[in-house]
Amino acid sequence: MRWQRAVLGGILLSTAVAAGLPPYRMEMTPEEGPVDPVVAARYTPALKVCQARAATTDDNARCFAAEYGRQDAVLNAAWKRAYGRQPASRKVALLADQRRWIAARDPFCRKVEAGFAGGTIMALIWFDCRAEQAIRRTLWLEQLAGG
Repeated sequence: MRWQRAVLGGILLSTAVAAGLPPYRMEMTPEEGPVDPVVAARYTPALKVCQARAATTDDNARCFAAEYGRQDAVLNAAWKRAYGRQPASRKVALLADQRRWIAARDPFCRKVEAGFAGGTIMALIWFDCRAEQAIRRTLWLEQLAGG
């Protein structure tokens, strides 16, 4: 299940780019369009098992809530590796960028979710957005850490 593309650009970039970090853009897979295979590959097998058993939208929302927890743990490990591998000259900017990303993630996902106002799918959209954002940020941090 995908939704309209949503992008949050410039705010997350200022300090990071000035410190020589690669640019980062917060975005969401469009509802009508292919899922980025790199992102899709990061969803866990546990999500697929849960979705196969889900009978309702609420069940699916619980699947994505659990997936967000798993992806957040992966993100935290990637953060530690990436931060630890940065020269001192980049660490302050990276920490500031990560804090801005954390502060921007939930408002970004609320905007994505708002596109489905009044629908029962809103809770699922909220949790899937947060899981996808964790995956995308993990990929960025892994790139920053050199793999």
